[in-house]
Amino acid sequence: MHAMREEFPVEDDVMQLEPRVARIEGEVTQLNSRLAGVAVDLRDLRKSMDQKLDKLDARFERQDARFERQDAKLETVLEKLDARFKKQDERFERQDAKLETVLEKLDARFEKQDERFERRDAKLETAVHAKIDKMDAKIDRVDAKFDSKLEALSTRRFAVWLTVISSAATIAAAVLAIVFGSPHGH
Repeated sequence: MHAMREEFPVEDDVMQLEPRVARIEGEVTQLNSRLAGVAVDLRDLRKSMDQKLDKLDARFERQDARFERQDAKLETVLEKLDARFKKQDERFERQDAKLETVLEKLDARFEKQDERFERRDAKLETAVHAKIDKMDAKIDRVDAKFDSKLEALSTRRFAVWLTVISSAATIAAAVLAIVFGSPHGH
């Protein structure tokens, strides 16, 4: 590196640097003016943002106040509704108590009716069974009479048939005896 320095004199280096420095100074000036413009723009932007944020804050405060008013109104309405529901609940409890009393009375009545019907049913069942037993006894007696008469009739019928058959046999024997015993037939 020393060798390079020796080859280039310092004056030549300074001369070459002057236009560069002048150009850099011009660019720095231009950058400074741009930065000043950006700073102004940023201040304007900040001011407009502050204004917008102030407007938004005011708007939110109005909304909060409106919500608080609505919450207060809603709270009042809900308290009224709660009071109404409490009254309705009390009314329903009274009606439930009355209904429970009426239902207990009805249950007692139905139990008495059931007992009465069961007694009547038992009496009726006893009476019906007694009548059925009487009818069965009568039917059994009629059936026994019918069987005895049928048996007597069958015995008579048998006797009649036996008489008819024996008479027919006697007649046939007499006819045969006449036919075979007679001198005319030979």
